[in-house]
Amino acid sequence: MSPKTRAYLEKLYQLLEKMPEDERLDAIREIESHIAEGMAGGQSEEAILTRLGDPRVLAKAYRSEYIMEKGSARSFKDVMVMVGFYCSTGLLSVIVIPVLATIAYGFGFCSVLIFIAGFIRTFGVTWIQMNLGPGIEVPTEWSMLYSTIVGGIVGGIAYVSWRGLRNYMNFLSASYKKVLPGSRAA
Repeated sequence: MSPKTRAYLEKLYQLLEKMPEDERLDAIREIESHIAEGMAGGQSEEAILTRLGDPRVLAKAYRSEYIMEKGSARSFKDVMVMVGFYCSTGLLSVIVIPVLATIAYGFGFCSVLIFIAGFIRTFGVTWIQMNLGPGIEVPTEWSMLYSTIVGGIVGGIAYVSWRGLRNYMNFLSASYKKVLPGSRAA
């Protein structure tokens, strides 16, 4: 077996880490057998590995097959873990995702409008008003500076909300992968 094939099989073995050991070894043996048969039939090792494709995709197929075979034999604990996950994250997501998304995109849009308004007001558009408080108007020549500061603050809030939304979605994705049947060592 060449170093390239050995590296491919080792990568596949690592990617199947969430499956039971006997299932992992069966998958590796099956691929080894496939490679050996292909080479005995006159195919090049490179062509066989190319046809097998990315080991990540192949590992995903093996994990999916394992989950589908195990699907009907879910334990009570597996079912309760999934119910707990869906009840807690599902209800929380109904609140968190829309709020963070609205803040992120709404404030992001507003920060752009604030910059544009400051730019336009600097060149004499009188119908745009900028006030520091009741009765205290920003002078026209300070409009660009004022809009840059306020727009930066609003844009910063949008950015923090967007990062929070991304982190929450990544957390949900990682948590979901943990509760899937077959993701824990059986």
